[in-house]
Amino acid sequence: MRRRLQGMIAGVIICAILTSGVVFAKQITATAELLYNNIKITLNGQELLPKDANGNYVEPFTINGTTYLPVRAVASALGMDVNWDGNTNTVILSNALSAPFTLAAGQYIVGEDIAPGKYDCRAVSGSGNFMGDVESLGLFGLNEILAEEGHKFYDDCATYSNLRLATGDVVKIGGDLKVEFTKN
Repeated sequence: MRRRLQGMIAGVIICAILTSGVVFAKQITATAELLYNNIKITLNGQELLPKDANGNYVEPFTINGTTYLPVRAVASALGMDVNWDGNTNTVILSNALSAPFTLAAGQYIVGEDIAPGKYDCRAVSGSGNFMGDVESLGLFGLNEILAEEGHKFYDDCATYSNLRLATGDVVKIGGDLKVEFTKN
């Protein structure tokens, strides 16, 4: 009888733990009253018309005395790149280089030196290795030889298209290679 009672108590405790884990995993939603009051934004005396990624006007609003601004519009006006990581529900702001830009030999970290995004890459001068730890390319990452057009050994290796770079990826350029990155 005592053993049966202990088993029942253990079962109740395990059920409680499992049930509470499900409760903590739920999203929380709330309802709020938004106040649109023709809020204007100025940057260094110039009016900023906030727009979303598709170019549509996005009006700022107020909730309980706090004004909320569209992050993409404000960050872009400040020269910052804005990206969204849907896996972690994170807005990523960076001062990283925005396309188009050219990089020479060295190592570059995406999110710090290069903005995350999808790029077409073209050798603009020299030749060398175009490598990196790029998660979207899998186990072997990025490992190419690039050379400017007309190079006597690597004439057909002037471009690398559709390179998807995420925050934390690493790009390495070797030799005397200079690579131009343009947004894809």
